[in-house]
Order: sequence, then structure tokens, then C-alpha cells
Amino acid sequence: MIYAILLSGPMILLFPAVTWASDESNGAAEWMEREYRYLIVEQDVQAVLKEFGRNLALPMEVSQRVEGAVRGNITAETARGFLEQVCAANDLAWFFDGGVLHVSTREEMTQQSFELTDIDSQRLMADIEGSSVGDPMRSRLVDGGDTLQIWGMNAWVDDVARRVERLRQPAPSPSNDGGVTVFRGSITKQTAE
Repeated sequence: MIYAILLSGPMILLFPAVTWASDESNGAAEWMEREYRYLIVEQDVQAVLKEFGRNLALPMEVSQRVEGAVRGNITAETARGFLEQVCAANDLAWFFDGGVLHVSTREEMTQQSFELTDIDSQRLMADIEGSSVGDPMRSRLVDGGDTLQIWGMNAWVDDVARRVERLRQPAPSPSNDGGVTVFRGSITKQTAE
């Protein structure tokens, strides 16, 4: 691992230059288990998160409302551990949608309910739980499984809404008789008189 030192005003920053070979078969969230060490004396939290994304070649969407400073050493062995500590120290929420890492303030979090008529609610919950990577995010079934209530950041709420709508769309039904429809017509010839 290569370390670089960046000096800027009262701040001293030591960050790693990360290199790795990518193996897409390991899954989209492989970045979370990578070794990640980043020493911070005092730095803007937006800058820390942007550098985090840059070091991991990870697309980031950081809310403009994220502000504050990160002070002191964050001791984490993995990239996920580092992200969780930065977010916990600055009252932030995060969600990885499989392609982009979204970070926002907890104040921006929302709650939404979805009516689940004609949707297999257990399948939906398994889908949500199997794909939701982030913190904090909450989901629960109410009204006997007829309603889904979720609480989380907007990017995650939008992701769940897409999953609900995908399950709501009816599957194409096969033709009743399995035959071919034939349209009959005739051609008439007009003659000039």
C-alpha cells in the first residue's frame, strides 16, 4: 500500500493510494470489505467522503446538506467500517444501490407507506432485505401484510418504490387458445366508367 501526505493549512492528511484488480464475480459491494486506512487530523466531511469514493473508484452522491468536519483518527480495518464511523460521527445516513454510494444527513430521511394489494409481501421483504446495504434503513409490514412502511434516505425509498412497482406489474398472460388470430378481408376492384 502506498501512502501520500497532503498538507493544507492547519490540516495534515495521510491517505492511501489504493490499487486492486477487480473481479466482478465477487459482487457489486466488494468495496466494503477492502482494507482501507485513512488518517485524518481535521478535514471537511464532504472532502473526506469524496476522497473515499475516489480512492475506491466508487461513484458517490453526497447531499449538499452534509457538512461538518472529521477530527482525529478513524481506526477501521475495512472501507465499510471507515464509512460507518464517519457517518456515525457526523449524523449521516448511507445507502449503496449496487452502483452508487449515496450519503445524506439523517434530517433528510423520510418515511413512506406502500399499499401491497396483489403483491407477494414476503417476496418483496426478502428482495428488500437481500439488496439493502446501508444504515439506517427500516422496513416493516403492517395491516396483516397489506402495507409496507419504510423509513430511510430518499435514494433508498426510491429504490424500494421501484421494487414495489416491478412486483405490482402483472405478468403477460398467454393467449387463451394458443392459436393464431386471422383477419379476413376482401379486395375490391374499382373501375372507371
